[in-house]
Amino acid sequence: MTRPKIIYTLILGGLLPAISLGQPLLTGEVYSLQAQDIVVPLTTDWKANISMMVEEGAQVHPGDVVVKFDGTKAALQLEQQRETTRAETAKTDRDLARLDKEVTQAGFNLKLAQVQLDLAEMKAEIPKDLIGALDYADNQLALEKARNLLKDAQTQRADKEKSLAERKAQAELDKQKAKLTEAWWSEMLEAFTVEAKQSGYVIYGNHPWNRTKFQEGDNVQTSFNVAQVADTTDLAIRVWVNSVDRPHIEAGSAVRIIFDALPDRELHGRLDTISDSGAKRFEWGSAVYYEGSVSFDASTVPGLLPGMSALVELQ
Repeated sequence: MTRPKIIYTLILGGLLPAISLGQPLLTGEVYSLQAQDIVVPLTTDWKANISMMVEEGAQVHPGDVVVKFDGTKAALQLEQQRETTRAETAKTDRDLARLDKEVTQAGFNLKLAQVQLDLAEMKAEIPKDLIGALDYADNQLALEKARNLLKDAQTQRADKEKSLAERKAQAELDKQKAKLTEAWWSEMLEAFTVEAKQSGYVIYGNHPWNRTKFQEGDNVQTSFNVAQVADTTDLAIRVWVNSVDRPHIEAGSAVRIIFDALPDRELHGRLDTISDSGAKRFEWGSAVYYEGSVSFDASTVPGLLPGMSALVELQ
């Protein structure tokens, strides 16, 4: 039996208060204005599996785990990144030790070249008339070679120090990159366990394509709203207006409200907002519906919970 037929049957049977059939009747659902939405976190392939969900309707408090997504891939990637970091760190340590040794050796070679230059300069200062022209020429040639060797030693040490400095700089960049990558995987893994940030009741979300309730084991896409922790102290009613009725309905209109779970109670409220653009709700057919919000005094109806359905009549 369709919803309109059920409504007419309840009215005729005296189970619902009389409602003017001349006014549009809107299907509504109680929702929390202060709700923590639980959204599928970012993943590498934009998909995730719901491995655990607290039972719908259960009351939770800050810190309680509400939903868990399968984090096997993220955990594996995190461990692989840590192993890669350990291997890269070991390689970096070996490279720095080798380069540091080469700098030390280049420094020793420079000191040796300086000593050889000092000796060559001393010999080159001996007058020609004391040692002869041939020995004097050999000393001058040795001095020139010593000077060239010193320059080469200075260049070698500068090159080794530059290589060491560049390797240290690269090591620091690699360290920061590994740290950021590891932190990214760690945060992704942590995001797969969602805790309540406020006290409230767990309400399962509906699949945006077929409107079925999400449940454990479902494969979902990143950004899907799979559940919420609803605070029941601030409630409103979300209604859907058929495109046929939309031109005749304006925000600010007074409404009467009857809850399906409490057919003997009648409340009054106001249609606060109504969207300018509509969308199809495939579970209701191919018609376009516009979403609106109805405010009312929820304190007068104890026991109301988000997700309860309601019938709203414009007045």
